[in-house]
Amino acid sequence: MFTAKLRNGALALGAGGLVLAVGTSTFAKTVKTPPLVIGVEAAGPTFTANFNPFASQRDGRLYIYEPMALVNPYSGHVTPWLATSWHFQNATELSVTVRSGVKWSDGTPFTARDVAFTFNMLKRFPALDGSDLWAVLSSVSAQGNTVVFHFKRPAVQTLIEILQVPVVPAHIWSKVKNPVTWPDAHPIGTGPYVLKRFTPYQYTLTKNPRYWQAKNVQVPELVFPAGAANQSAQLKLVGGQWQWATLFLPNVQSTWVKGNPYHKYWFPGGAPVALILNQKKPPFNNVAFRQALAYAINRQAIVNKAEFGYVPPASQTLLTLPAQKSWLNPKIANQGFLPYSPVKAKQILKSAGFHWNAHGVLLTPSGHPVSFTIQIPSGWTDWIQTSDMISQNLKALGISVTVQTPQYGAWAANQTNGSFTGVLGGAGGQPDPYWSFYYLFHANTFGFKSSQATGLLANWNSTTSHAQQLKDAYQLEHLMIQQEPVIPLFYGANWAEYNTRYYVGWPSAKNPYATAAPYLQDVLMVVTHLRPRG
Repeated sequence: MFTAKLRNGALALGAGGLVLAVGTSTFAKTVKTPPLVIGVEAAGPTFTANFNPFASQRDGRLYIYEPMALVNPYSGHVTPWLATSWHFQNATELSVTVRSGVKWSDGTPFTARDVAFTFNMLKRFPALDGSDLWAVLSSVSAQGNTVVFHFKRPAVQTLIEILQVPVVPAHIWSKVKNPVTWPDAHPIGTGPYVLKRFTPYQYTLTKNPRYWQAKNVQVPELVFPAGAANQSAQLKLVGGQWQWATLFLPNVQSTWVKGNPYHKYWFPGGAPVALILNQKKPPFNNVAFRQALAYAINRQAIVNKAEFGYVPPASQTLLTLPAQKSWLNPKIANQGFLPYSPVKAKQILKSAGFHWNAHGVLLTPSGHPVSFTIQIPSGWTDWIQTSDMISQNLKALGISVTVQTPQYGAWAANQTNGSFTGVLGGAGGQPDPYWSFYYLFHANTFGFKSSQATGLLANWNSTTSHAQQLKDAYQLEHLMIQQEPVIPLFYGANWAEYNTRYYVGWPSAKNPYATAAPYLQDVLMVVTHLRPRG
């Protein structure tokens, strides 16, 4: 569960990356509305033509298929999209009104029946139901321009998951025998773009003339080249071959911004990157030990050195701050940001019965030396440097920490099956904090259990009262601080660099209407905000 989703399609380059000269754009300067070339897809060296919105690696599908609402991954703000409104009749019945006047790209009218068909298809083919919605749904039906969802039990928080499901055309998909394996090589969507051309090395989307808000789409074509996951990606971006990318660039000011007023970036915080300890094994199941580690790690130094100061330290509350400040319990000291205090760490350990031998090695209350290993995927140099710095911090406490760098697949598998003592991984980061807490407490593989958390989540999921939901959130935040189930370090960034030479209107810290990352669902907000430079 705790894989690093923040790295979707991103190139992870660590310290010592190339310093590149600023090149000139490959587009003629007389062209006002050239294609937008997007360096986002890590697959390579070639592509397969698969735009199935439920089973595809092609990021272009996000510009073709639309959900009922867009959820800003940074702020959690919900914008109606294919739906215009929704409300709960009660805690087990949801009504969603769909937008009128929308057409599929082949000219067929979009209706509530398409929405009902999509959800019932997920029921018939559970492999498509990535959010396991039918674990709580009992029926979905269309009634005029309304879709009615009935639940087996109160499941109010499922609303966000429902609204984000991409809707597919019933008149096309009803003829597909197995939508799980269907590649959907010629996609028909309601979105702003349609597939124009596909090759194994590059594909192009062009503006959908039937789009329901076509006047807001002013970028005529999007181009997706293969091979984004290699160091030449920096050259392609800085040299002007790409205008929009998602790269970890060391020293972004000198490698991307300096010398070119059109080069911009925004790295909004996403899922906290956390130290996760396997609490099925001692001493990691000792809450005092976890609390001591939380104070013994110098987060600010890690942020400054390993992450180039791009992102801030993370709050122990699991909330993404400041974006989710409206959910923060105002009584929590310093918004849950824990100070670096080796002195307090030692005090906590002493009070819990830990002690040191003559060589300064930390011993458990039963007299065993404390040591563990942190696993990070090979090549993720910023995380490796983070782990090295944690190792140095904990060495001062007499704890021996070894850093291992398995391949990504082994790292992910080890988290799933619990074959680790410590890992760095993503924790939280959901636009709705309920789901951050749910995945942490309900679906973790590192052994932390809390009946209090289970009860609070059940209560939160069964009420439509925002005031009650806040009370539940406040208590879960206190639990995070008191029990330290994981130790958040810093916010993983949603990396995004963009060239404003031809188009303006991009998201930014001053105008965070969406994230700027080209691999997240809110790209639909971005492409309907971009406009040619005047």
